[in-house]
Amino acid sequence: MSKTLQIEVDPLLCASQERIITGQLPYGELKQIQQDIDVSSSPISVDLMFSRVGKFVVLTGRISSNLVLQCAACLELTDITVDIDVKLALINNEDRLSLVPDGYEPYLFEGDRLLMSELIESEVVLVLPSIARHDVCPIELPNSSTSKDFMSEAEVKKNPFEALANFKKH
Repeated sequence: MSKTLQIEVDPLLCASQERIITGQLPYGELKQIQQDIDVSSSPISVDLMFSRVGKFVVLTGRISSNLVLQCAACLELTDITVDIDVKLALINNEDRLSLVPDGYEPYLFEGDRLLMSELIESEVVLVLPSIARHDVCPIELPNSSTSKDFMSEAEVKKNPFEALANFKKH
C-alpha cells in the first residue's frame, strides 16, 4: 500500500479485501505526540491487517518503535521501546461497544473513514509512560537544594502538637 500512513481508509472495504497496511510514521508526521518525543526517535513501524470477526471489522498486527523522551528526573534523553500487539475492533457507533468480540479492544472512530496515522498515534499514546524516567539516571542527581524550604528525606519533621502536649502535663 502507500508509503505514508497519513491515509484515510474505508474500514469495511479494507476488511472485505483483507488489506495489509505496512509502513512507517516518521516524527514529522506525528500530531498528538510530536511535542513529547525527541526528533532522534525512530519512525513508528506498522504492520497491520484488516479482516472480519463476525459483523465486526478488526485490525490486527504490530506497532513498534524506539522513541526518545526526556527523563523527568535528570532531564537527559531516555529510550522507550514501543512494541504493541494490536487487536482492535473498529467501531463507529457507541451502541456497539458492549458487543465487541472477546480478545479485542474497541477503537471508536467517527464517520465512514479512518485516518490511519491517528489510530497509530492513539495506540502509542496508550503505552507511553505518563512520566518518562531512566531506571537509573546516568548522572548523579543532587541531594539538596538551594531553596531554604528544601528538606531531605532523612530529616524528621517535628510534630506541631508537641508543644501542646507540654501544656497538658501542667
